[in-house]
Amino acid sequence: MDPAQETPSQAEPVDPKIKKQIEFYFCDSNLPKDRFLLSKTKETPEGWVSLELIASFKKMRELGATTSKLAVAAAASDFLEVDQEATRVRRTTPLPETDVTIPRSLHAKEFPGDTSIEQLESFFSGYGTVLSVRLLKSDKKETESAPISAFIEFSTKEEAEAVISKEITFANAKLEMVSKEEYLKQNPSASSENEKGKDGKKKGHDGKGGDKKDKSEKKEDSYKAYPKGIFIKIEGIGEGATMHDIKDTFSKYGSVKFVEFKEGETVACIRFDTPDDASEAVRGEKNAGTEICGSAITVSAITGEEEDQKLEEIKQKQVDNENANIPTKAVKSVFVVTYYCFQVDKMNRFGDKVLFISSRFILSFARFREVEAVEAVG
Repeated sequence: MDPAQETPSQAEPVDPKIKKQIEFYFCDSNLPKDRFLLSKTKETPEGWVSLELIASFKKMRELGATTSKLAVAAAASDFLEVDQEATRVRRTTPLPETDVTIPRSLHAKEFPGDTSIEQLESFFSGYGTVLSVRLLKSDKKETESAPISAFIEFSTKEEAEAVISKEITFANAKLEMVSKEEYLKQNPSASSENEKGKDGKKKGHDGKGGDKKDKSEKKEDSYKAYPKGIFIKIEGIGEGATMHDIKDTFSKYGSVKFVEFKEGETVACIRFDTPDDASEAVRGEKNAGTEICGSAITVSAITGEEEDQKLEEIKQKQVDNENANIPTKAVKSVFVVTYYCFQVDKMNRFGDKVLFISSRFILSFARFREVEAVEAVG
């Protein structure tokens, strides 16, 4: 019998580590960002999630969690509950509508590359109540020893501000710390696609809002720049596997944006939404013994020249797609101008011509602003 499917025991004690971990999965800090688990909460109107699924998570397996232990831990939580059969769990409170973690979080750098989440959680717990730790992989990181940074979330904004005001050292190095809000202001690409100056224009090489680039450079910069650290390689995939099998296996670590895999092959590449998700997948699958179609897989980060090549391929595809749209836009423009000229030529009075041209211009501008609004919302 699978230990993860044991029958709950009424006398089973609460395991504090398991309780802490299941509360983290469903807390305000994690659930809104965990697309896989969040999608599972939406599969039923009541928001129930299978405890058997939770027990299958890498961290829970390491803690020796069973559905029985998870049920006891969730029942002891202040914001979780289990169903009558003790096979499912859900939140009892609604999720916040905005990201409540930003005001009470700080960004700290640079920790040794082999620093773990547990180490940072233990370290910063000496300065306040730590709710979560998220490691960030630097674009320049090429080895495990290269420095990394992290977001540390405390229970209150005041706790985070108090820590920032201190001079703190970690591994004999003085930490550089700012609020998460300030970090996102200093690094707009961390929260938005395009970097903009104070005037709202894209920055050029002069850093002042940028009109120093020629047209070819501007066209090249119109593509979405992806960070390093978002690719992983999966080897040893079993016969008969599909892209959906691979995506389902790794979705628990974060948002899987793309799976590169041909059926019949044994190797695949996954592109995650963030470097943090990819790093978590590599760490989570280390010695996990996960199988896909009956074959044990190995997972590693894609770095170096192979990573650079994949980023360049993505960039080139975006540039090519943009160029492919130019002829279509040109044909449409010529057609519209020809039509307007024909309409104006048929008019006799000068006032009618002015009125027609003005109305067309206003209508075109209004449609342009509407498209901008739709793109902003999307």
